[in-house]
Amino acid sequence: MKFDSFNHASRWLDLSTFGPKPSQAEALNNTFAKAWFDEQIAFPASSHMSQCEKQFNAQGFGKKPSRSTRIRAWLDIALYADDQLRQRVGYALSQIFVASDQDATLINQSTAMANYNDLLCQHAFGNYRDLLTAVSLSPVMGQYLTMVGNKKGDPATGRRPDENYAREILQLFSVGLYQRELDGSYVLDSSGSPTPCYDEKDIQELARVMTGWNFSDSEFISPMISHENDHDRGEKHILGHAFAKNVSAVQEMDKVMDILLHHPSTAPNICKNIIQRLTTSNPSSDYVRRVADVFVDNGAGETGDLKSVIWAVLTDDEVYTAPSHSMSKVREPWLSLVAVYRALDAQPGGGSEVVETDLVYLKTCNQYPLGSPSVFNFYLPDYAPKGVVSNNNLVAPELQIIDWAHIINVHNFIYGILRLSLQDIKKSSNKQLYINVELFKDLISKKDIDGFVEETSLRFFNGNMPEPLKHVIREQYDGMNLNPGKWVQRLLFLALSSPYFHVQENRA
Repeated sequence: MKFDSFNHASRWLDLSTFGPKPSQAEALNNTFAKAWFDEQIAFPASSHMSQCEKQFNAQGFGKKPSRSTRIRAWLDIALYADDQLRQRVGYALSQIFVASDQDATLINQSTAMANYNDLLCQHAFGNYRDLLTAVSLSPVMGQYLTMVGNKKGDPATGRRPDENYAREILQLFSVGLYQRELDGSYVLDSSGSPTPCYDEKDIQELARVMTGWNFSDSEFISPMISHENDHDRGEKHILGHAFAKNVSAVQEMDKVMDILLHHPSTAPNICKNIIQRLTTSNPSSDYVRRVADVFVDNGAGETGDLKSVIWAVLTDDEVYTAPSHSMSKVREPWLSLVAVYRALDAQPGGGSEVVETDLVYLKTCNQYPLGSPSVFNFYLPDYAPKGVVSNNNLVAPELQIIDWAHIINVHNFIYGILRLSLQDIKKSSNKQLYINVELFKDLISKKDIDGFVEETSLRFFNGNMPEPLKHVIREQYDGMNLNPGKWVQRLLFLALSSPYFHVQENRA
């Protein structure tokens, strides 16, 4: 695929990074996507755990990194790291293989949470089987879904293996609740109802497999290790597969990973989830099938090659040609703010080498990285608000966390980002992020409102700002001799508070 226009290149960056920075789309125009993709794959993975430690040292107080420390480290990487594609995919995976510091123990293990983020990013272009194994043996996941310390049943006491992880690895991390065709549609039974992928017996048997795993360190960093005395070594039957007796926890875990990798519902379920997190909330069945085909076989006989899957997701023709109603997704609130900062080339003040604001994450966005309220993420993939969305048989998952309080908070925050004191190129306070709007101010000084609208379109709308929004901005500008920075704040706020910005859609 070749980028044949600024619009094409900018939309690619809007989907595959945390948002295009000034001049990045121009640099990609008339180049081939594969070259950029391969370059991104080759970049070393930025380390959230290392950056968390750097942030902790910079803050100069506290006994160990806090949640805010970790969030600032995440922002350092999202705003400035080179490996944007890896980090963006890792963020998507964090909403599929969900672990959260809302857990009462993990809230005090920010370094471990950063390490879990690293785990997802490190496996972003590897094999799904390896990713699922790493997630399953992560002490963070073990703590979050109560697999750590899971012991075999004891008839004398009535103890039974914990079923939590067994249930979620099936429902959320692999096959899903119902059997799917390769195009993502449900396999229906004779009554027209979706056919379950598994039953309660499968969960109980899989819970027996998941016994015997425990922490290998006190910091929640190294993978869990097996304690064979706690492992159920009895015969088991899971998803139609027999497990012989007297087999180790490690061997049984390996067998489960193979079963889930090759289960016919895993490819469409995982691929549709990845598509929804990266490109569109309502992918066509053909789009899902094409991507799932690549999951099943990458062309070299490998199943589960995530690098090939991500390439298929981002390069599918529909992403750049389908009408907006089927090729759009609401920007997550958190990612909206990050995109604004990147588009305005924001930098920390006071010569700071790290971001020293956490964007007031607990108040502003109803979300933050690895902070989901439950294993079901911040929102459900099939959420459809009443009205135009549900009436057209569409879904809009991100709208599940967007209410009036959020809209007010996010828009107030965006207005604050644009205030005059943060346009100061002296960048005096290390607690702030300062934006570069000199070009916008220069256009206002020249009373060039058409140039202002065009630059806004290029920075925030992939060069395709809708005409109604252009009209609103032009109508609001009357040429009054205000401080150019005030005009910049007012007019950019109109653009960035509009639904056109908060929905990523194909406008080509």
